Amino acid sequence: MVAQAQAAAGHEVFATSLTREPQPAGHRAGVATRPLPSRNPLWIADSANYPAPVRLANKVATIFNFRTAGQFGALLDDVRPDVLHTHSMVELPASVWDVARRRGIPIVHTLHDYDLLCVRAALFKDGRKCEPRHLACRVLSAAKHGPHRSIDLVAAVSQTVLDKHLEHGLFTHLPPERRHVAWNPVRFDAPTAPRTGRQPGAAFRFGYLGRVVEEKGVAALIAACRLLPAQGWSLTIAGEGPDRARFESLAHGLPITFAGQVDAASFLAGIDTLVCLPLWDEPFGLTTLEAYAAGCRVIGTTQGVIGQFVARVDPGWTVVPGDVAALAATMIRAIEADTTQNASILNSTNRLLQELQPNIVAARYIVYYEQLLASAA
Repeated sequence: MVAQAQAAAGHEVFATSLTREPQPAGHRAGVATRPLPSRNPLWIADSANYPAPVRLANKVATIFNFRTAGQFGALLDDVRPDVLHTHSMVELPASVWDVARRRGIPIVHTLHDYDLLCVRAALFKDGRKCEPRHLACRVLSAAKHGPHRSIDLVAAVSQTVLDKHLEHGLFTHLPPERRHVAWNPVRFDAPTAPRTGRQPGAAFRFGYLGRVVEEKGVAALIAACRLLPAQGWSLTIAGEGPDRARFESLAHGLPITFAGQVDAASFLAGIDTLVCLPLWDEPFGLTTLEAYAAGCRVIGTTQGVIGQFVARVDPGWTVVPGDVAALAATMIRAIEADTTQNASILNSTNRLLQELQPNIVAARYIVYYEQLLASAA
């Protein structure tokens, strides 16, 4: 979306990413595409099918994949860009930054996750945050830390993501004016599903939408439901995950339905309040924004960008992740309030979503590029 918005504003934009098979250069929505065939041993979509030692070996090979770095250097020589803007480096070797640096190309990097710190890019494993980080992550990520010093400006999709990298010593080589927070662009078209009004006297409808896994706080949500009144509410858990059967057992006897995979727009149109309290430091909160755009209220985590969104739109509806009693109390307040978005919430929602329009975010990045080019000049 950023690339397309910048192209629409009159800039010449080239986009590259790895592809499973060789593909020709082309154009997409005004953006020149230059795909590079993957030289990694495993294709990312297939890696989960292999045992852990094989996946780890693939990670090592990806980090030190000099063939990809060489391909990328040839691409830079062909395109000769004014600025290189890189994103998540899960599949790309960090040496591409050194390749650009040797050519005198300023580099902007967007942090979408924790891939410079963690093999899984999540800093979360076995139901808890990785504090301290595991040895494998410390060893493998160390190979990325040298090349990262070639980056001239960093932008994180949330303050939490930026702070976590600074905490571990990354991007401290940059002055504060070259460390930014730039939320992801989000495009919300007209609602594809009309809201389904709740009949008078019908149960209040809570919803959860996402992967049905421990790190998303599903167990804490079910535990909070045990503290709610016996009647007057329902919860629908939408999504799939390896822990679904265990959560279904935990929810036995409660008015909780597991819906599996759903159409997100239709699901959000049929609930009153979305509950979104992941236990890990989620980089961005797209589901929260989708709920607001669909006319739902949101009970969100106090942490990270989700907490920032909810505090902007609906102050007081945030809960410390894992605090079952506080979550139950907030859910009871929602039931008693028995209301959806009011005028104040709608105004706050519209202002928030306006800041995330692709053309607004794209223009912000243009300012970053110009900042680097002016400095280089």
